[in-house]
Amino acid sequence: MRARCLARLLLLAAGVVACSFATRPGLAGAATQPGLAGAATRPGLARAATRPGLARAAQAPPQVRIAGGWQTVFDWATQACAPTEGPDLPARAFRDYRGRVQLLLSHYVNFRLVGPSLERLHRDCRPVLRSPQSAAPSLFEDREWIASLFTTDGRDVWALVDEEYQGNRHPGSCPGRSYFQCWYNAVTLVRSTNGGRTYVRPPAPRQLVAASPERFRPGREPVGVFTPSNIVTGPDGARYALVRVRNPDGTRGVCLLRARQPGSPTSWRAWTGSGFAGRFADPYGSPLSSSEAPCAQVGRGAIAEMTESLTYNTVLHRYLLVGLAPPGPESVGAKVTGIYFSTSTDLVDWTPRQLIAPAVTVQGYACGGSLPIAYPSVIDPRSRSRTYATSGRSPFLYFTQFDYSGCRRTEQRNLIRVPLEVSG
Repeated sequence: MRARCLARLLLLAAGVVACSFATRPGLAGAATQPGLAGAATRPGLARAATRPGLARAAQAPPQVRIAGGWQTVFDWATQACAPTEGPDLPARAFRDYRGRVQLLLSHYVNFRLVGPSLERLHRDCRPVLRSPQSAAPSLFEDREWIASLFTTDGRDVWALVDEEYQGNRHPGSCPGRSYFQCWYNAVTLVRSTNGGRTYVRPPAPRQLVAASPERFRPGREPVGVFTPSNIVTGPDGARYALVRVRNPDGTRGVCLLRARQPGSPTSWRAWTGSGFAGRFADPYGSPLSSSEAPCAQVGRGAIAEMTESLTYNTVLHRYLLVGLAPPGPESVGAKVTGIYFSTSTDLVDWTPRQLIAPAVTVQGYACGGSLPIAYPSVIDPRSRSRTYATSGRSPFLYFTQFDYSGCRRTEQRNLIRVPLEVSG
């Protein structure tokens, strides 16, 4: 259900174990198009545009293309330890203090794959984070998906969490019992002190990072803060992440967050158009003063609501954003729903999204057609970042593929990857 509703959100935004090779439907190869415009430098954001080689990189249009066949990373039918084990957010990985690679399978019961490399992962049937499933929206601890990671030593790991209050599941909270109309989202923080074996949350509601400016109210479209990107490092040493925001007044877009102490929920501040002065208040603990999140949208029109995958690309000398999106007036390539990329020098101004490959979403699935996908994420095995927050010339694109039987979606969801080639 979550994937179906996320696909609907995309349409609203438009206004309208070892790896084995396999050829699968659902994602078609697509040639990229030249002509991406260079992103302007925005004052107030820590000189992200001063990376060495930027002037040279800007001379050639960035290109991202699929460069090989599909590989199955996680096969639900043969590897799942529980029905809820499976990739329900973009894949995230990190190298722990023991030299192992951990790849998270985020769901409201969060699992991990562990191994010596991204190519040699095996399942671990012990959940790393279970959701409290609290019926009180003021606690911000209903169902929790680990969304992005930060660690400097592989032992002490912080994670931004996509917390979803599902009012339809709690008696008396949602008279219409509609999941979509009782969806109240926030971003919270959890921590692991044992190298990712388990994650714990601060006492509620002190784990809150970002939420809607208004309290939960049933009977309206989903509101809140959704789907944090990877956490990346800026030239100033601060940490940055993109989030999707949907305000109670119906406005929506992407906001940029920054923290100098990412392990402190109150350290995260939003870009307001001139600096990072925006603070997300707890609507249950402070006077209600606005119906809009305290941030200025970034990449308006250029990136739709893409937040799934954010890395700093060492070939382009730019930040590389990849996500699933509908076409738009500014998008480059065929006007189809698909996986797109955009680049930026400062995380504020983004080039018009450019098609990597057409894709079928859950919302667009037709019985008997190509299987739908979601949650694209770029992970480069050669990245020097402990959390794979950088990418180079030959990363992989990871994504979730859903399964159908008799035109009905099953619980099965597989994690697939395909090699990319980045140039520019």
